[in-house]
Amino acid sequence: MSYALLATDGELSRHDGKVDWQTALGPEGRVRVSLLPNLAFAAYVNDCGLRYPDRYPRNEVGSCLLVALGANPQPYAGSIVFVGWNAANTARGLIEIEPLFPAIADMVDEIHGDVRRALAGDQPRDLSPSWGEQMREVAEHVRTAPTPTLTVRPVTL
Repeated sequence: MSYALLATDGELSRHDGKVDWQTALGPEGRVRVSLLPNLAFAAYVNDCGLRYPDRYPRNEVGSCLLVALGANPQPYAGSIVFVGWNAANTARGLIEIEPLFPAIADMVDEIHGDVRRALAGDQPRDLSPSWGEQMREVAEHVRTAPTPTLTVRPVTL
């Protein structure tokens, strides 16, 4: 099994071996982030990362990278794990997680570099200047958005 890990400091690293989810994302659990449906990989984040800012700082680079890959623009906290994903297995009831293919890992690495350049104010590759501006807007949102809350109200029957 191969996967990529994007740490909260913005560093992307590749790993071989089984993912130790508790070490990579934390003990609270993981949730798959919805990306563009035609991608052959998936991203996972800590299920409760935003609730524990002391343990899981907001991941500006990771949030921007996820948005560039089709995720909803929102703050994501803690590290992010990228794995291979086979959506065709879902209907057959098989496990969808697969190794991250080298070509896909290279693509994630390239987009990660574009995001880092955009956040530094540079022009990423041949992308439009507005793409870089959008990434800086997402990063600002990640830094300043309030932590989501959940309101529980009693139900009267």
